[in-house]
Amino acid sequence: MKQKKSVSNMKRRAADTLEKPRQLIQGSTRGINLEASVHLPSYNASQRTVERIRQRREVSCPNPGSVADINIPVAIQVTSRNLNFLLWDSGQNDPHRIFMFGTKENLEVLEEHRHWHVDGTFKVAPQLFLQVFTIHALVDNRSIPLIYVLLQDKREETYVRVFQKLMELKPTLNPISCLSDFEKAIQNAVCQVFHGVQMMGCLFHLGQCLWRKIQELHLVEEYRNDENVRMHLKMLLALSFVQEGDVITAFEELTESCPREIDAVIDYWEDTYIGRQRRNRRADPKFPIHVWNVHDRVHQGLPRTNNSVTFQHTVDCHHPCIFKLIDHFRKEQDRVEIELERFRAGFRNPEASKKKYVQLNRRLKTLMGNYNNDDLLPYLRGISNNLTL
Repeated sequence: MKQKKSVSNMKRRAADTLEKPRQLIQGSTRGINLEASVHLPSYNASQRTVERIRQRREVSCPNPGSVADINIPVAIQVTSRNLNFLLWDSGQNDPHRIFMFGTKENLEVLEEHRHWHVDGTFKVAPQLFLQVFTIHALVDNRSIPLIYVLLQDKREETYVRVFQKLMELKPTLNPISCLSDFEKAIQNAVCQVFHGVQMMGCLFHLGQCLWRKIQELHLVEEYRNDENVRMHLKMLLALSFVQEGDVITAFEELTESCPREIDAVIDYWEDTYIGRQRRNRRADPKFPIHVWNVHDRVHQGLPRTNNSVTFQHTVDCHHPCIFKLIDHFRKEQDRVEIELERFRAGFRNPEASKKKYVQLNRRLKTLMGNYNNDDLLPYLRGISNNLTL
């Protein structure tokens, strides 16, 4: 009987949630006694069952034909604790219709915890929408998702509308910093609405930008096979850990020793992140140094990346039915409310649990503790040995 109950629970969760199959199957069998466990279906059989149920579910949960046709059921406009969850629907007549989900209490958390992360996720956006845009606050060294927004595009004016609506809902919002990827439209919108905010680029995404340029210039083989090329390319990324006022000096010293094979990458980096030399001054780069430099963030104990906040990590399928996705937002909200209540009760989370990340942070802090602006190249090399592309 226990194995039947476990299988029944698995089928129900397959139909009602967007949990990944492994999490779902493990959650359904957790705690079952060993005698009953031998009668459970194999993992592969259970996975096929989950997939069949979800294929049938997609048929029973059709997506609306147009954005104007979307009518969100009342049942998923509130949280499991009956709080209003649909913060904003820009309206059926809006060709760029926007849906924003969260609670008034979440807005209060954003007001209190003023280091924010924002992230756009495309793979889990429902049909008719381009992305799920999420806004997080750093609470107890963890990035907590508080606002979910369904967007049809990634235009700067769309992001401005989102942040202006937040200000309309909570005029006292005043973030100190906001961490994002290197999308100029997002960064411009944040700075336009929240005056004085320190806009920060995510180190992980900076590394991705560098890697894409390496691929674009057909330097992947050189990167993999030539240690000198690899080291100098990673030293470009290591400039992020140099004190902001020393970055240009460090860049100039680095370029003097770079192999000629990576001249095109150096040109890209100078134009985009340093500023091209023009007679007696440098031109403004696309992304100013203070945006991508992480030296002070590391010293302040703030995250270097927002990679851990990516919403798609919690969703099993690509482009799910919009109503199932909203219900998934609600389930995430339920988890967040519990985490926040534990925080208010005095519970605190330990530092990063993965040993390799703890050790990496210690090595970086050791190197930064020995920082000497008269010895920048050895410092860059030491940092680069701890970075990957």
